[in-house]
Formats: sequence, C-alpha cells, structure tokens
Amino acid sequence: MSRDFDVIIIGSGAAGMSAAIEARQAGATVMVLEADDHLGGATRNSTGVVYACNTSTQKEKGISDDADAVYDYIMTLNQHSVRPDLIRYYADESGGMIEWLKDKGIEFPANMLVHSDVTDVQRGHTSKTFGLGIADALINRAGALGVETALGTRVDGFLVEDGKIVGITAEGTELCAPCIIIATGGFGNSPEMLEKWFPTAAYHGDRTWAVHRDAPFILGDGITLGQSVDAQITGYDTGLLNPTPCFDSRYVEAFLPPWVIAVNKEGKRFMAEWESYAVCGYLISEQPDKRCWAIFDHPTMVENGDDLSYADPYNSGLATSSWEELTITREADKGVAFRADSIGEVARMAGLDPVAVEETVRRYNHDVEVHGEDRQFRKDGNGHKLTPIKTAPFYAVEVRAAIIGFTAAGLDINADCQVLDTRGRVIEGLYAAGEVLGCFHGKRYAGGGTSIGSSVVFGRRAGVEAAQRALNEAVTA
Repeated sequence: MSRDFDVIIIGSGAAGMSAAIEARQAGATVMVLEADDHLGGATRNSTGVVYACNTSTQKEKGISDDADAVYDYIMTLNQHSVRPDLIRYYADESGGMIEWLKDKGIEFPANMLVHSDVTDVQRGHTSKTFGLGIADALINRAGALGVETALGTRVDGFLVEDGKIVGITAEGTELCAPCIIIATGGFGNSPEMLEKWFPTAAYHGDRTWAVHRDAPFILGDGITLGQSVDAQITGYDTGLLNPTPCFDSRYVEAFLPPWVIAVNKEGKRFMAEWESYAVCGYLISEQPDKRCWAIFDHPTMVENGDDLSYADPYNSGLATSSWEELTITREADKGVAFRADSIGEVARMAGLDPVAVEETVRRYNHDVEVHGEDRQFRKDGNGHKLTPIKTAPFYAVEVRAAIIGFTAAGLDINADCQVLDTRGRVIEGLYAAGEVLGCFHGKRYAGGGTSIGSSVVFGRRAGVEAAQRALNEAVTA
C-alpha cells in the first residue's frame, strides 16, 4: 500500500507534539491529527509542572538529585506494582527531557521549583508560562520542522493489511502510513469510560468532573481504537483524584486547606490534612463511603479563608479555592455546608457520631494548644499556624475526591512504545504515548508533573522508534 506519510500521530498534546518533533527530526514525514479545533490537548490547560531529576534547574538551586532516587521512590510508593523498565527509563531520561524542553524555548526558573511529591526533594519544574507555554513551544517547533497538522479530525478506525496497521480512517477519509502513534490522552470527560475503567471516580456520579473539562475530546478514543485491533487495556481503576467540597461551585484545586481537620464517617481523623495531592485523594477514597468531612471553626475560617497561597503553590493563577469565607458562608446558608454552635451539633447535622467527633477535636486542640504541633498525624502547616477548633460557630463540609486530575487506564506498550495485544504480542505499526497509556502510572500518583513528564519522555521515544521503522521499511521497499 502506498503511503501518504511516514508517521501519523493521533492527538496534539505534549505526547503527540513531542513525538512529531522527534519523528520529523529523524527524517520522517509527519501528520498530526487533532479532533479539537486547536492544537495542544490537555497540556495547554495544565499548570505546566514537569517532574524530573538531575536537571540544570535543580543544580542552579543547589539541589542534588539523581535517577536512582527517583526510580526507588516511584517503585516504593507503588509497592513495586509498576513496570520497572518504564519507570527506569523515565528516571534516566527525565533530566535530559527538561533540557530538551528548554531547547524549545520553555523556561523553568529555579525559583519556581516545587515539592510535587512526598519526598523532601524539589522535582516539580514549573514552566514560566505554564501548560499553555509548553504546548505552544512544542507546536511552534513542530511547525518550523514541517510537521503537518489537521484540526477537527477525529480518527475512528485503522487500516489493517496482513495483520499490520497501515493507516487510519476519519469520517470516511483514509490516510496511509506504516506507523501510527496514539496520543489521544485520557477519558475524564466520558461517563461511560469512567464507569468501565475508573469506577472509583464514577462512584461520585455527577459530582465527578475532570480538570480538563475544557478539552472536550478527552473521551478515551485511544482505548476504543486500541480495542478495535485487540490491544491490551491495563491500569484498571487508576488515576488521580483531587479533593473538593461538595458545593455547587467547581474550582480546580488539589489540596485541602491546612487549617481544617478531616474526619471520616466514624468521626476519626485519617491523614495529615495538608497532604500532597500525590496521596490525599487516595486516602479519602479509602474511607467508608469514599468521603470525609472538613471540620473547622468560624474565626479560623475568617482568618485564613481569603489566603489562597496554599491552594496554588505554583502561583499559576489557574487554581481558585472553594474554601473562601464568602463561598463557605453561602453554602452554609443554603444548608449544603453545616453550621452549628457546638461540635456535637454540627457532627449530628452531618450524620456523624458526635461523641467521636468531639473526642477527635479535643485531642487535636490539646496537641495544638499544649504542644504547638499535630502530634498524631504530624501535619505541617506549611507556613500557616495550626490553630485549635474551639470558637463557635463550627462548620462541617462534606469532601470527596471527585476532581479527575488524569486517568491512568489505557494501552499497554513495550519499552519501544509499541502497543501490545491481549496476548502480549506487538501490534505492528502501532505506537502509543502519554495519558493514553495504562502501564506507567500505578496505584499512587508519583507526583506533580509525572503526567506531562511521561508524555514528553515516551512521546519522544515513540517518535524516534516509529520514524526509524517507517524509514527502514521505505529503504527495504
């Protein structure tokens, strides 16, 4: 079959455009197909944090870090249930990936490095121009190299010849290429996909919503396309869920404020409330009914409710907190949040055991007032003074881990980013990278920036491998 391009890439986020750049630089002709009316995918709507080690940005700040530490951390966090070959490759390549992005004009200032995991090392490299800047830089470089793009083109099938993928179909149009890269992202905007592949998220019904709600084609097309050629789908019920109060307003946020305590249905605390979003949502989802309640008092809310520095540590301007005084007061007036003159009464209103909640608050107050610290869960206020919960009125706000940061079920690949079928065999001509993968992220999100980081690392690898195969076939022919 004749070819229209050497490599066709489905999706134009960080994974797709990284693949396009590498494939084009290797000498392949490249077409990027995007279902939306603009390029950039979910990357353009993100905070632009990229997780990496052993970078020039870290060294500028005097931080010593290496790939061994990242590999050991991710493997340990996931109890070695993730793929060692993929984690090792990411750890080894992450530092060079930052330099590769810098070469495209993306700045990662040292003063914007953040703690984005649950270690003491700053590995979250925040782009000066956030996710939009990353997307634009990759798009511009791909365009300068001669990568062709087509918008409003939703791929709905593959062309198959002698068991090999040789092209795509999109609304009746056929394009031929010996190598196809799926980089369609996740499925956070598809209730049906969530029900099937991420039931913990689907559990919350219409309270569940995706951070990338403004990217309408985050619908799981990569999974659907893969299944049409017997691709293995892995990573069932994995992904990142962030905590959010059950209010009508829906703001992008990743943290509980450090000035509340969270209790489960039994009225007991179960975590340090100011916990990294790498683990916070998971801890909430493990509680009875997959929810908890934030308990606090009025003076603390008034003092802290307008300080949003905790809610947006990247200073990206993308996060707005639901925990402002005006919002909480309005929700309490509506009866959505509960407010009462005693801890016992507000607990009863929330359907909690009043005695258990009173004891939980008593113990917390004693630690804060007598010892000046949270001795039970070691909560670090991150610059915010821990205050007792003792002055009426008191509040109880239902919280669920219902904001989908990303979905992590998807295609299985080998170390060369070739998609595998349900028997573990390579599907010739088919590659994948980015959020569409189900074999990289495990049961715990390693840290902020591993989503974009893995998209770039494996997108680059997919682009190189696909280009080499396509060009080698051309020579042989």
